[in-house]
Order: sequence, then structure tokens, then C-alpha cells
Amino acid sequence: MTPLRGNRWRVAGLLALWLALVPAGLRAALPAGVNQGVFLGWTNALSLRDDHGKCAVVIVPEIGGRVLSYSRGGRNALLENPGSQGKTLAQFPEGFWVGGYRCDFGPNLLGRPERRTVWLGPHDVVAPRDQTIETASPSDMVTGLRLLKSFTLDPDTGSLGVVQRMVNAAPNPARQNLHDRTLCPAGGFLLLRLPKQSRHRAGWSLLRATESGSRFDGEQPSSPNAAVFGDLLVVQAAGVPGKLGSDTDAGWVAYVRGRLLFVKHFQTWRGAAYAGAGHTVEFSWSDQMAAVELFSPLTALAPGQAFDFPELWQLIELKEGVTTFEDARAAAKKIPASPFAAADSR
Repeated sequence: MTPLRGNRWRVAGLLALWLALVPAGLRAALPAGVNQGVFLGWTNALSLRDDHGKCAVVIVPEIGGRVLSYSRGGRNALLENPGSQGKTLAQFPEGFWVGGYRCDFGPNLLGRPERRTVWLGPHDVVAPRDQTIETASPSDMVTGLRLLKSFTLDPDTGSLGVVQRMVNAAPNPARQNLHDRTLCPAGGFLLLRLPKQSRHRAGWSLLRATESGSRFDGEQPSSPNAAVFGDLLVVQAAGVPGKLGSDTDAGWVAYVRGRLLFVKHFQTWRGAAYAGAGHTVEFSWSDQMAAVELFSPLTALAPGQAFDFPELWQLIELKEGVTTFEDARAAAKKIPASPFAAADSR
């Protein structure tokens, strides 16, 4: 199963059709593989399960269409925050902190209170076919964009296809990018393939404090949490907080903790303009959590156009637990080739 290729579509009619399909509540007879129930206090959680009972994903439309669990054998690869259980934006309009995965526009737009409905408010939801859930945000009050997400679980392998789509529903042109952030429990290791050609001399950069704030150092980055094995960067999420980034074009990034290897394959675009430091991947950590962030390029959208940022998630169970940098290096050999070849920028 491979998600849709990144693309720009004219979708004014498609969006109207999609929204017409969203009922006030999901129909009683859900498609195969789709279930509805309570999860950590949220009453309208939707789940997808494979045919073997090994892999499952839980999505909560009430809080931005977030993925709060992606598990194999009952082990969740994502971070759960017990303090947020059951909370909604209607109850806590000033916002609250939630774990799991979310997607938004930006990251230059993060933190603006008038935008909370996009990444923390209720999203429309529909289950259009077997093993699939789709969500849609309200219009962003700042950009006029809407965020549509599609999640499809492969019933045989448990792989999760994710398509993140930004739609320009406004009457004016827009230029924006997509930014997804996935929180995982601390204590694991990030695995990242360094690019052969990079804007950074080292192929990756480390965020350092400066007199005026902070900057990414790509000339001589070094950290006791990071080790480089050839073109493989391994980073331990523990101890003193830190953040790094890379313009990797390998099409995958992974996080391994214990015996669970979580791989996120994603599309990259050659020659495209990426916001901020130009990274396709950023990773931050503390002794509480690990955050894997992926970025699409900045994309110009005429009214009615949309842009897709596809990903494919996989959970791989290892024979032995990973506790050292060498263990993590060995685990990287288990990562399948990415289904996404680097695309030319448009």
C-alpha cells in the first residue's frame, strides 16, 4: 500500500464533494476495520486494526484529527500525556498539551491563539471505505487554508498510509508549507540517513544558543547524544534537551525504543524551497519526550488548488531491545527502502 504522490490539484469541486460526505455523526455501520469508541477519555475516537490483531491506530477528531496511538503488540510508539485525557478546546479554550501526532501549516504560524481550531479543535470526520479514516479542519483564520488528512491501514502488514493535504479555500493565492510533529516516549534513538549533498557541511546541524537567541550550526555540530556512522546519524533522546535538523533526502526517518522500530517514510522534493533552516527533518529531545518533525516545501497555491504531503508509517518488531548506539546502528539495517523517490520541485 502506497499513499498518494505529492501533487498540486485543483480541488474546489473535490473539496465540496468531500464535505458533503461528512455526516453529523459517522454512520452506524462502519466499514471493515474501522471502529468507534472511547480512548483515554475521548468519546468519539476512531481506530483501525489489521487483520492479524497486531497493529492498530487510534485517531481523535475532537482534538485536531490527531493520531494518539500507533501500536504493535499493544506497545504504543507514540507518547501519551495522561494530563490531557478527555480534554477538548471547548472546555479549555486557552489550549492544552497533547501527545501523539499532529499536522499544521507553518511552523511560522505556531502558537497563534486564533489558529487553535486547526491543530487542536474538532475536525469533521468520515470513514469512506474499509480501513480508512479521513478528517478535515475548519478554515484557518490566518491563511484561509484547510487541512485534510487521510489514514489507511494495510490490513495485512499494519503499515499506515498518511496523506496530508492543504487546500486553498480562500479567494486569494497562498504560499505555505505543511509541518507534522510526532511525539514519542524518551529514551530511544533517532535514525537518519545523511544526504550526499547538503546545505550543511556536516549533513546535519545542531541548534545552539547565541547572544541574540539561537541558530543551527551545520559546520561543526557535536553532541554527546549524537553519533555518526558513515552516512547514518544516531541520536539518543535522553538527558539535557537538544534539537537538530537535516535536509536529508533519503525519504525516511526512524525512532527505535526497546524492541519497537518506528519508521516514517515521506516525500522530498529536489530543488524546492524549504522554510526556516531548510530542513526536511528536525528532531528535539528531553528526558520526557522525543519529537520527530517533518516538513514539506513551501508551495504556492491558487484559489481551489491543493498540495499533498504523503507518508508511510511502519512498525517493526526487533528480536532484541536497543540500548546502545551500536544497537541502534544495527537496527537501521532493518529499515525497508522508502517507497518515495525524490520528486522534482514544481
